[in-house]
Amino acid sequence: MKKIAILKAHSVIRDMIVTTLQQELINSEIYTYGPDDLKVNDNIGSKADMVIIDLDINLDIHHLIECYKTEGKKVVVWTPTTTNPALPCLFKLGLHGYFYNGMEKEELVHAIESIFNDKVYVDKELAPVLLDEYISTVSQEPKRPCDMFTNREWEVIELLVKGYSNEKIGKHLFISDKTVKNYVNSILKKLQLPDRTNVVLHAIKNNWFYI
Repeated sequence: MKKIAILKAHSVIRDMIVTTLQQELINSEIYTYGPDDLKVNDNIGSKADMVIIDLDINLDIHHLIECYKTEGKKVVVWTPTTTNPALPCLFKLGLHGYFYNGMEKEELVHAIESIFNDKVYVDKELAPVLLDEYISTVSQEPKRPCDMFTNREWEVIELLVKGYSNEKIGKHLFISDKTVKNYVNSILKKLQLPDRTNVVLHAIKNNWFYI
């Protein structure tokens, strides 16, 4: 039984999140805590396997994150806006997930399941902000692992990093859209990542490409 704690002030959105998770994650227990609960005891999520922290909870987010990371929990932050100034710093902490208010029900469930399967999930709406931060800090000398991808797969990853669509990649490499999709699926499988956005972030984070 997976236990999930949601640290967010009571609202219609929180109620909707809880209802969705209770319906879709039947083998999970969902707990909710508002800021007043946490002021009394900031370790209130200690019985949870995953803690989802709303960045608007009006408490010391970094302190909460540090507590839960020390306890070995999967830590996720949830932001209602893509312009939150804390996002770049939070991304550097290497948390398990970065959620956004615009997530659809299916995305939310998929994200939580992915994290419980030891993957990192970054909402696609947050990718530009987080990618910019990595671009500004990575080395200019690419460091790519040997024997992980074919030459063609490396070419596809490079074009993904540049923001090319499948159609544009196909035209650039003179291959069909179907072939591009096959390469992208192969890359996702090798990296065990959920989508192309996370492939780009993974490539930049690991200094495979410099923009």
